[in-house]
Amino acid sequence: MIIELCIHCWNYQRRLNWMLSSLNQQVGDKPDLLINIAYSPNNGNPSTESVIDFFRKKGLKIKETVLNETQMCNRAIGRNLQVRNTSADYLLFADSDHVYSQDFFADLKKTLTYDLQDCNLVMGADRISLDIEFCQNYFKNDMRTYPCEVDFVEYLVQKWPVKRTGGRHVCAGNFQLAKVEAIRAKGGVYCFQEKDLWRATKGDRQFRIGMGGRLGIETKKQYHLNHNRDLGVQR
Repeated sequence: MIIELCIHCWNYQRRLNWMLSSLNQQVGDKPDLLINIAYSPNNGNPSTESVIDFFRKKGLKIKETVLNETQMCNRAIGRNLQVRNTSADYLLFADSDHVYSQDFFADLKKTLTYDLQDCNLVMGADRISLDIEFCQNYFKNDMRTYPCEVDFVEYLVQKWPVKRTGGRHVCAGNFQLAKVEAIRAKGGVYCFQEKDLWRATKGDRQFRIGMGGRLGIETKKQYHLNHNRDLGVQR
């Protein structure tokens, strides 16, 4: 089983280090994980390119979907390209600021193999959204030199204060999982709206509608390293 994680990274490079660290620390009978990162060149500190180079050397299989700054404002553009250029069995559209339990993908593979092998809907899972102020202060005071792999990343974030838990029945854009063959049968796109400057939420909703609906599934824990919504802030 091949699962390709389709990530959109703009100004969240430090949190992306944490996400990729959690992917590199997966255990058990996990699927073959491909990571497809959509980004604009020379963005962020560290740059996305340097994060990609670092984690490739750590052994992660990473593909690049390079966009210009205007294209980055509409997440559907990158996700449409990621759909067109995949050879995976499943696509997981994910945000760049999540940390996964160590056995998250081994458990997901088991669920897809034995319980959801015939599911052609968009599948969503709960996330633990961590306290915004705590996360902001943590990264503001973080003295690590990035890019880097964060050791025992799951055990670190599970001690952080929680803002809320939710998302399984919504199938939000931070976790939308679907079969590639089902996506292609429904037109082979994530969202037809590529002209608007910012359609992240509407594009996610259009994807669910186009796929015929959604299904909430049980998974291991995933943690959202929350942030403020000021697009001018470097994370």
